[in-house]
Amino acid sequence: MKMIVTRDPNNDTEWIELDFEDVVAIQSWDRTVILHTAEEQFYPVLPILSNMEKVMERFGFRKLDRTNLVNVNKIKHYDFEQALVFFEAPVTNKSKYATISYRENSKLKHEIQRWIEQNVSKPDEPR
Repeated sequence: MKMIVTRDPNNDTEWIELDFEDVVAIQSWDRTVILHTAEEQFYPVLPILSNMEKVMERFGFRKLDRTNLVNVNKIKHYDFEQALVFFEAPVTNKSKYATISYRENSKLKHEIQRWIEQNVSKPDEPR
C-alpha cells in the first residue's frame, strides 16, 4: 500500500508516493506524524484544500471559492450572474457546477470566458 507524503511538515514540497513496505517506524512529534524509512523521513499530506491548491495548480486547477478547486480545462459554461461554472453545455438540472466567490467572479470574468472558448473548441475526451 502507498501513501502520499512530502519531505517537509508543512506539505510545501513535491508530493511523493511512499510504499509502506519502506517505512521502518512511524513517530508522533509535536502533533505531527513522521514516517521514517532507512534513509529519510516523510510527512503525510494533510487533506486540506490549501495543500492541494499548491500542487494541483500545475494540472489546471484554480481556487474559485474558499470551498473548491476547479479544473479550468473542464469548464464549459459560465453564469456570471449566479457566479457558477458548469462542466457541460448545455446545462441541465443535473449538471455539476462549482461556485465562484464574489471577488473571483469579478476578477476572473474574462479569463473564465477564455477558458471556456479553449475548452469548447477541444473535442470531447473518450470516456
